[in-house]
Amino acid sequence: MKNMKLFGVLLIFAMLLISCSKDNTATVPLVTEDPNTIVPPDNDLLIEELLQGIIDSKIQAGSEGLVGVSMSIRVDGIERWNLNGGVSKENIPINQDMRFGIGSITKTAVAATVLKLEEEGVLSLDDTISDWLTLNSENIDDSITIFQLLSHFAGVRDYFTPAMWNRVESNLDTYIPQNELIDYIGVPNHPPGETHNYSNAHYLILGLIIEAATGKTVGEVMREKFWTPFGFDNIYFASNEEVSGVWATPWRDSNGDGNLRDVLDQYRAAYFSVFYCAGGMFSTSSDLSLWAYRLYQGQILTEVSKSKMLTSYFDIPHPIFIGYGLGVRKNIYGGRVMWGHTGGVRGYGAHMFYEPNSKISVAILNNQSRSVNGPQLRHELFEEIATLLFTEL
Repeated sequence: MKNMKLFGVLLIFAMLLISCSKDNTATVPLVTEDPNTIVPPDNDLLIEELLQGIIDSKIQAGSEGLVGVSMSIRVDGIERWNLNGGVSKENIPINQDMRFGIGSITKTAVAATVLKLEEEGVLSLDDTISDWLTLNSENIDDSITIFQLLSHFAGVRDYFTPAMWNRVESNLDTYIPQNELIDYIGVPNHPPGETHNYSNAHYLILGLIIEAATGKTVGEVMREKFWTPFGFDNIYFASNEEVSGVWATPWRDSNGDGNLRDVLDQYRAAYFSVFYCAGGMFSTSSDLSLWAYRLYQGQILTEVSKSKMLTSYFDIPHPIFIGYGLGVRKNIYGGRVMWGHTGGVRGYGAHMFYEPNSKISVAILNNQSRSVNGPQLRHELFEEIATLLFTEL
């Protein structure tokens, strides 16, 4: 009798084991780091399809749509999606290894370089232009501080003038020394410290200060402090170093006739020299989304420096672009505050932003400029992408 009871217990136990060993992986949800959040196993694939659909909806041949797009999205530093759409040129699709000009997103790296030099005791944000440079320009007040340059509170007028472009285009193969670009700066927009006024000349001067303070080119300093130690293999400061790898072909409506033209052959010494710290960097979308994460999450700079960078020193009455810190825009996308920058340079347009609560960083690169619908389509693309991410993640 005891043997029969034991047999019955063993039989029931065996049946339970068989029941529990069935493959239930198709119905078991994945648990994220947050124990209260459940994500279906195929959620990333579903989001990928939706993201790709948004990109594809903006792609169209000619100036009515975006020629090509490369996008990278990271969550807490991990790249979850790298998607592409459109073409570099006919029969050559955009791919994740292509380099794009990122325009004024360059200013994020210039600001980070200055803040890193302050951390190292090389300079101070309270230093004035006269502490480092002798510019001999009646249009530049040499009492302007580094802080005012970083935050665009210096009032210096832009150097991208018709006269400068005439010089560039008269000889594309001649590199123009950056200290000569000072000569194209006109009468100030306003006295230093009065208000915020965005100007590429502020970052031209910052580049000259970096070089005076270190005895090195800006490109050398960035590579030494950021690109090499933090593993950025596909970011380049093109004013000082060659952009290796395959470029996404840049397209531009140069004369306003509605037709985009391949302007890759214009990227020669003169253009590289004048873009400089205002917009001279190139990157893949993957490295750029990683830059946003590491910069704004705090791996590149100390918390003190990051706090200085991510303070909006001027509130802007605009529904999207609402403030500016040190080399960083404070924008609203998908209903949330994001930090980063937009960029535009000959034949390219770019967005790079980070949302600190979700730790989502997004980089979207596009190979066209001066097209009628390009800026609006890039904005719509980023807004729709951000809204989807903040809804689904």
